[in-house]
Amino acid sequence: MAIKVRILGDGEKQVEYREGVRVVDVLRELGLLENEYVVVRRGKVVAEDTVLEDGDELVLYPVVSGG
Repeated sequence: MAIKVRILGDGEKQVEYREGVRVVDVLRELGLLENEYVVVRRGKVVAEDTVLEDGDELVLYPVVSGG
């Protein structure tokens, strides 16, 4: 199944994944830490354990902190 991943400021990737893949699986396969990104699907923030569907598009927003 095809999932499109767009990382803000770093481009877009279209990747094939197996059925039942979760947000956290995608992040790990891309070498990203789940606590460093807010993940949005269909305009809503989703949890790490959200199961993805064919054709989903994820937008990853890097978490910014500091003071």
